[in-house]
Amino acid sequence: MAAEIDHLIRGEAAAQAVPLARRAVERVTSALLYLDDSSGIVGDRLRELMLLYARACTAAPPDAKRLAAWLVRTRLDGPGWPDIRLAEFKAALGERGLSELARLLKERRATDDPDSWAVTVGVRDLREQLAAVSGDVDAHVAVLAEDLRGTYRYTEIVNAFRAAGRDGDAERWAREGLTRDSGGHQADELRNRLVDLLLDHGRGDEAIALRRTALEHRTLHIDYVALRKTAERAGQWPDLRNSALSVIRGRAQVDHRYVTELLNVLIDENLLDEAWHLAVAHPNDLHESQWFRLIELWEIGHPADVIAPYQDLIELRVAMTGDKYRYNKAVKTITRLGEAYRRSGDEDGFAGYLADLRNRHKRKTSFVARLDRAGLRP
Repeated sequence: MAAEIDHLIRGEAAAQAVPLARRAVERVTSALLYLDDSSGIVGDRLRELMLLYARACTAAPPDAKRLAAWLVRTRLDGPGWPDIRLAEFKAALGERGLSELARLLKERRATDDPDSWAVTVGVRDLREQLAAVSGDVDAHVAVLAEDLRGTYRYTEIVNAFRAAGRDGDAERWAREGLTRDSGGHQADELRNRLVDLLLDHGRGDEAIALRRTALEHRTLHIDYVALRKTAERAGQWPDLRNSALSVIRGRAQVDHRYVTELLNVLIDENLLDEAWHLAVAHPNDLHESQWFRLIELWEIGHPADVIAPYQDLIELRVAMTGDKYRYNKAVKTITRLGEAYRRSGDEDGFAGYLADLRNRHKRKTSFVARLDRAGLRP
């Protein structure tokens, strides 16, 4: 169907494609009420059909008011799909259609249940899109500013002002949003926008100060990386590296919950000696994935050092009764352990380890069978 609609549009028969595309959209929309589309395949095809419908309408515009009514009805009275993107229909709607769409939204906003999905989500979404396609950035921001409960809303406003070249307004809104909420993923996105703005205007010191404050407040690996990237862009990282490391070292020293954050930083900075000694000093504070990452780097020059950590990780994996793949994972780790034994010149030690391992877990017949299949015998 999509191929046929595309063929009609390209063949200058868009007028025939318009009703065909609309009917296809409506039928797939209805069918999705009864289909398991957990893979998202049908939803992707519906998005493709909507884009084709918009293209057909642009090439052969239908009645603008009726198109506006269909878009509003589909968005507000439908099951929540398809996704309506007004920018794709802007040319087909024209001023007449956009005005009708605005009128219909105003009417629905006034008459529908204010707590309904149609008003709280659907009307708001279409009003924001309508303001965006109008090209009036102040009108767009005014609609976005009606609901500032999430920091992401400030990010949308900043993006709108930046796109319009109004960086002063973008900075003001970014700072206001971070003042209200400086933590969490949404705040990180907003902070990224502000940092980019400052760097674009040659205000590297301010951008670095913003990152430094975040590092001192939260002291996570992501904060350190963000500071490093910002300082590198500003050409100041060599002078700041040691002080940034001191911040995260100091936090880990007084609170062991930050050992994992420090370890990731040390690995990133290729301070492997310090990272290894930190891990050995706090073996229970590290995640399994961190141990494997560090071991992979450390065993290149120190194979004997990783033998004991490998053995501990193997015992942990064998004991993970909730993981049906635990034995396969353990076998892979044992194979890596054997290589560490061999590289350290202690093949007899590996044979002794295997004998002890099999004896201690002899009642786990499935595990022993997997060891046999892998050829892991003393």
